[in-house]
Amino acid sequence: MIQRVQSVYLFFSILFMVGITYFLPVLINEEGEVFFTHQFIYAHISILVSSFLLLCSIFLFKNRKKQLLFNQFSKFLLSVTFFILFFTKGELFPARGMFVFIIPYLLILLANRFIKKDENLVQSADRIR
Repeated sequence: MIQRVQSVYLFFSILFMVGITYFLPVLINEEGEVFFTHQFIYAHISILVSSFLLLCSIFLFKNRKKQLLFNQFSKFLLSVTFFILFFTKGELFPARGMFVFIIPYLLILLANRFIKKDENLVQSADRIR
């Protein structure tokens, strides 16, 4: 069902990713000019694909293994986005947005934990039958 705890975690993870992309500056230079994720094309594509995978994962509640796979790939793409920004920064300094990357990552980890709990519950119910 869509109203499960892990779906809420995934939804908030998507919201944080969109916030990082468009509203939180990730890099800043010495003059105070800020740069957002959407100004770096590869980072922008990576974080949007990651958000889309999480959105698809919310609706895969009947197939928990595929949901876990989508979440893991989304977590990987989130890490790729962070490293793209980190290694292409050059003379720029990290801003608030770089530190917010940990929040959606932790939310995906929490969602995976609850998905695994559901899977174990279903497997234990199958053993009782």
